[in-house]
Amino acid sequence: MEQKLKQSTRSTQQLQTVGKDLYLASPRMADLTPDERKTLKAMSTARSLQNLQEQDVSTLTVETCFKGTNVQTAMKVDEVATRAALVAMITRTVKFIDANKTLSTPEEIGLTVNELINTYPCFTIEDWRLCCYHMAKEVYGPYYERLKLAQFVECFAKYERVKQPIVQTIRDLERQDMEREMKEAIRYLQPEYATKTNPVAARVSAPEWMRGEDRLTYTEREAMDERAKRRKS
Repeated sequence: MEQKLKQSTRSTQQLQTVGKDLYLASPRMADLTPDERKTLKAMSTARSLQNLQEQDVSTLTVETCFKGTNVQTAMKVDEVATRAALVAMITRTVKFIDANKTLSTPEEIGLTVNELINTYPCFTIEDWRLCCYHMAKEVYGPYYERLKLAQFVECFAKYERVKQPIVQTIRDLERQDMEREMKEAIRYLQPEYATKTNPVAARVSAPEWMRGEDRLTYTEREAMDERAKRRKS
């Protein structure tokens, strides 16, 4: 796995840390071939499943979980291993809480796993792990000796409510980064204008220059000087 990671393209390595929404819409995805996208998903799934054994669950946060592997994506990549991991999470949670009325048969656990996958399609493998950990700590309240499908759905819903504002913040930051990249691209495509509201006169004035944010680069100034010379001649 480590050898495959080193052999992956630069774009693939960058995309492994990109949030899931902009991950699919990112211009960097254009650099990947269909086979590379499949490889990326397979590597992400393998890493998430491997972390179940190696990473301490207490170190997980909602932010890190959001950047994990989507459960439905993992099911498409490796259904057997992914389902086994999810079943193991539910089973360990049931045994740890040890309620009087709880899931007791493989059929009940399988039904619970399927229902949670369908009800929360945006959850990652890491989300499942963190949510089950919180359930074991009774973060979402006591269970009153009953831990069935309804209680799992309710706890996952409470986790989702906690997750929503955090994910929104992550998306907003990603959107701002993309807007900055687009603005920078426009500056190089149209050197005379940093933005639609900044004419050349404003950009080359002393106050604007000292601000540094929208100042002309050496190459841009050289190009403008060359155009000015041609106009004079």
